[in-house]
Amino acid sequence: MIVNVLTCTLRRDDQYLITYKVGGAVQSALSATPIKAGTDVRIRDGRVVA
Repeated sequence: MIVNVLTCTLRRDDQYLITYKVGGAVQSALSATPIKAGTDVRIRDGRVVA
């Protein structure tokens, strides 16, 4: 699924937590690298893959 990043926050384990909206619900996924808000990314199994 391709989503638009709302926020990106560094976690204590040096991974990044991104949030995105699907319908009316805000959901989250993990990323190994920081991603700017407004960027479209592909999510699979709770992780950013592209």
